[in-house]
Amino acid sequence: MWDQIFLKTGQPCDQARIDAIHTRIRFELPKKYQEIIRGCGGGILDPDIDRMRDDDELGCRLYMLFGNGKPPGKITDYDLDGYAMQLMHIWEMPSWGYFIGQAEGEIHTPILLNLSNPNYPMGALICVDMECDKEILIANSYDELWHKIESNLANKSDN
Repeated sequence: MWDQIFLKTGQPCDQARIDAIHTRIRFELPKKYQEIIRGCGGGILDPDIDRMRDDDELGCRLYMLFGNGKPPGKITDYDLDGYAMQLMHIWEMPSWGYFIGQAEGEIHTPILLNLSNPNYPMGALICVDMECDKEILIANSYDELWHKIESNLANKSDN
């Protein structure tokens, strides 16, 4: 299933690794997100299923989801508690969210999991344009985001 959703993936892992990620990032990831990280380690989404919104606004296409590890022989790092954490500081991302993925498009378009921004539901996914501080709600929860990905996959299979 993962190869139908992701073009490239990180490394699958066990619950001990998920627990280590939680310790390092200091919050618990949504259950569905944990399942994906355990299954494939996150990665780069297939461009045929990456559309999250019907418009062409910021964040309508989800390029990549962080998770676990660097695949053997690859340079891309998908670690939520490593590379993503470093980029949060380098890009000076808002402190109300955690960097879980990137939108396709201009540079510096992180997808943040809302941890404390009262303008959005807790656990919502928001795309932020770091160049102009524009924010777009992608999904109200990780489950909603994943449902959209699965729906896009089903629609792709129907065509």
